[in-house]
Amino acid sequence: MLAIWALLLTSVSAFFFDFGGQQQQQQQHQQNPPISYEEQVLNNGCGDYLCPDTLACVKKAQDCPCPFPKSQLRCELSNGQYICISKPATQDETLNSLYDDPVKGPKTRAKGLRDCGWVEAAHKGSS
Repeated sequence: MLAIWALLLTSVSAFFFDFGGQQQQQQQHQQNPPISYEEQVLNNGCGDYLCPDTLACVKKAQDCPCPFPKSQLRCELSNGQYICISKPATQDETLNSLYDDPVKGPKTRAKGLRDCGWVEAAHKGSS
């Protein structure tokens, strides 16, 4: 009878106080640390230009994509650089479909919305 109680108590304590199993899982996670940004840059194998924001390998810096293309517009500036901005929030489905188009989106200019037209005007110093 004493042996049954001892076995039962051992099972219950193992169920409620399984510290050893969790500690082992934590050690397994520490053995595979994430690759650092520096390692990704140094070991990427890109023969052309490596975009710093996305680590995409492109022919030239002007070809770098935005980090979040589904929600950002890539606006080119007059000096050859670019900036990524959030797509304007609008209820107009026609405008939304234009902004979602990777070619037409950056060229779309809608008065009163902060799109690439607004960025272009701000970059030139006009309002």
